[in-house]
Amino acid sequence: MFLAGTIMMASGQTNPGYKITGTVSGMKNGAWLYLRLATPDKNIDSCRVSNGRFQMSGRIQQKAAQVYLHTARYTDYVAFWLENVPMRIEVKAGEFKNGSVAGSATHEEYKRFEQSKKPLSTQTDSIQKAFDTTKDRATRNSLAFRLVEQRQKDLQLDRNYIRSHPKSLISAYLLSVYASTWGKDTTAVLYGMLANDLKESGYGSQINEFIALNRDIQIGKPYVDFQQPNTLGKPVKLSDIKARYILLDFWASWCGPCRDENPGFVSTYAKFKDKGFAILGVSLDVDKKLWLKAIADDKLTWENVSDLKGDRNSAALIYGISAIPNNFLIDNKGNIIARNLRGDSLGNKLKELLQ
Repeated sequence: MFLAGTIMMASGQTNPGYKITGTVSGMKNGAWLYLRLATPDKNIDSCRVSNGRFQMSGRIQQKAAQVYLHTARYTDYVAFWLENVPMRIEVKAGEFKNGSVAGSATHEEYKRFEQSKKPLSTQTDSIQKAFDTTKDRATRNSLAFRLVEQRQKDLQLDRNYIRSHPKSLISAYLLSVYASTWGKDTTAVLYGMLANDLKESGYGSQINEFIALNRDIQIGKPYVDFQQPNTLGKPVKLSDIKARYILLDFWASWCGPCRDENPGFVSTYAKFKDKGFAILGVSLDVDKKLWLKAIADDKLTWENVSDLKGDRNSAALIYGISAIPNNFLIDNKGNIIARNLRGDSLGNKLKELLQ
């Protein structure tokens, strides 16, 4: 159950909210299905399957929300845009992603948008397959360059859509997702094009927050200070960390690549901590228990902080973090001298600086 504001229709009648009627083949009676919001990340509805059918009903506050219909352990899911209207979903066990969703105008718009990008995505998939299967270094380098080009073309299509659909919720959603990728200046221009009601939406608020906080951090520029609670709830500033060189590391308990990097950081920290090296970990977690467990499991003995706002972490917005793991190396003059040092590259850099 969740609360939502009452929306009045033109006739003066209360909007009945969403009502999902669905069929699922290949799933046993009594199996649970869940409806989960993408932002904030939480379940808002659930039901049991009965004779291959299921129903859910409720009300969301916004015009449309990105949600996931998923199984108990999230082993199967389908993403769609939910609206306060009757909707129908047809899925097959093990193949939820290939299911059909009908009834939401926003979802239909998003499908058309994705279909318009299909030729590019098909071409990208072909290049990726070739990259994954070839072992020739020169060919791989060439294909890697083409994949970067494809990524830029894809992002350009997203920007073009925002420019040509300033009244679309999909545009606000895309801009909120790629704000950190595109940077403050581009984001501010695109944000200015959005309709006023979209600027006041949840996505609009996220975009505005990014524009307000982001500081366009770059190598060679001074670091920007911030303060967040540590594992004991004590406020800690980046400027509180005293060392010749500080690694500002953005990570999260749920980030597999981040966790893979941690053993290397532990080894490097042990080797250089007495020579003037320190780490400040900033987690993009929302669940404190999972955050603390990951710190304990990975044996992260340096200072760790988090405001537990996930990808809306204020430090991440300041530093323009669009993906993790991500890090910045700061010298004793307060300048950023390197970024994204991973594996042996961090140890080699510190060896150069401290020995």
